[in-house]
Amino acid sequence: MIAPWVMYAIGPDGTAYVQQAEFFARGDFWEAASGYWSPLLPALSSPMILLGLDSVVAFRIAQGIVGVGYVAAAVWATTKIFDIEARGQWIVGLITSITAATWSGALTTPDVALAFFLLLYFPFSASDELLTDWRHAAIAGVLGAIAFLAKSYAFPFFLAHFTFCVGVRWIADRQDVSFWRACASWGIGIALFAIVCGPWVGALSTKYARFTFSNSGAFNHYQVGIEDFDWKVVWQMQEAPEGRYNVWETPEKLDFVDWSPIESKENFMRQAQHIRENGKKILGGFWKLDPIGLFPAMIVIAAFTVAVFGDHRGKFVAVWMILTCGIYAGGFLPVAFEPRYMAPVLLPLCVGQLWAFIEWLLRVEVERPSFSWTRYWAPMALAVYLVVGCCARPGFFLLRDAVSERASGRVIRNYSDMLADKEFSGPVAMIGDRWQDGLLISFYSQRPFLGKTYATEWNDAKQEFDAFGVQMLIVDSRDPLAEEIASRDDWQLIAKSPVLDYELRTYRQVQPKGAE
Repeated sequence: MIAPWVMYAIGPDGTAYVQQAEFFARGDFWEAASGYWSPLLPALSSPMILLGLDSVVAFRIAQGIVGVGYVAAAVWATTKIFDIEARGQWIVGLITSITAATWSGALTTPDVALAFFLLLYFPFSASDELLTDWRHAAIAGVLGAIAFLAKSYAFPFFLAHFTFCVGVRWIADRQDVSFWRACASWGIGIALFAIVCGPWVGALSTKYARFTFSNSGAFNHYQVGIEDFDWKVVWQMQEAPEGRYNVWETPEKLDFVDWSPIESKENFMRQAQHIRENGKKILGGFWKLDPIGLFPAMIVIAAFTVAVFGDHRGKFVAVWMILTCGIYAGGFLPVAFEPRYMAPVLLPLCVGQLWAFIEWLLRVEVERPSFSWTRYWAPMALAVYLVVGCCARPGFFLLRDAVSERASGRVIRNYSDMLADKEFSGPVAMIGDRWQDGLLISFYSQRPFLGKTYATEWNDAKQEFDAFGVQMLIVDSRDPLAEEIASRDDWQLIAKSPVLDYELRTYRQVQPKGAE
């Protein structure tokens, strides 16, 4: 029901993915091949675009389809791994339904698509038959590769996670499974992974003239080397590559140089400090999965308790859970990180493990009859808390975005439609901090976006505009230059629209009055 209200909440990343989908729809696979933007969601969108559907709507529908699959995958994965019963399945399903709606509706990122295929992969990596049935290793490799096509982070994660899973499984079963059989299972999984993702890796390596599966890591690492990174390298005035609407569609071509933590002692200390800060953010991300932060403690408590008192399967799953959380979250330590990167993947696992632990405790024989009331109502209270607690924050943000004209993207889309009748042409530049507004308006209007001026004086800004041939200006009314341009006769106001506490104004360059 909320989907139509947040249809155009796409953001800068969304414009790049939608443009990639249009390249797929036109059959221009060379331009669609990007080391920064993963191909799965754009490829799923392209058939709908070919059928005449609006490209943004097509991409959002693809996100919605994957979101539904994500909910089913979360329930199936937690049931297979933790052997939870019906009540636990309902809890996981309800929580992931709300969170998937938020992550798919309010964001145009591939995090849910990545989580969908990783959740399909996880039961095979945790299977007791991983080393004895080659099909489990093969399916794990295929699903890991598809997850990579959803988001490139799955490439290093799968290689590390699958390798450790095979190793831990062999240690647990070494009396029954030979070392070489474990190696064979590992080889089958890696081989299928390489076969499925090989064509995309080959295309990227050919395009960039070097072996690569992604080039997003360089820019993400570059960001953390700059104190108070402000995105100037992206949104300063610059021309987009030919056939593109803005430079964010091709971040690998930005004018930046990545830095090495081993070049100097200063760089090493900077990297160490960032890893320490990211570690705090990752732990904070676990704490914020629910209001009182049950999950970080429960991962340790459940693992320790099951390791001491549980059976063979329970001990393996406890180790597997710590391993999975550690590898997945730990991979973000050296680069730029946001908690939303890990939440879609790890939240269902945390909920499933916690509820499985509760079910395990309930199966323990208790001699005191007075505990019977507690054994019935305590799980019910916990179930209500988990559903409400885990859904409260994302549900609030989803409703906020649906209600807000600004956050939902409706005001920008409506403003862009209004400009279509005003002879809106390009190139377009921005005055003000909300460069996202200028980018989105340019994207909807299919005009090149040159970025924003960082000049504080009009003469300096004018020199930039003249140098880049700016014909249209999107102006944030809060910027000091907004008053200056309003008093000039060589820029004509053609449209304006209120946005929250500020106003967007669009100016067209014209001949000054009195000019010959």
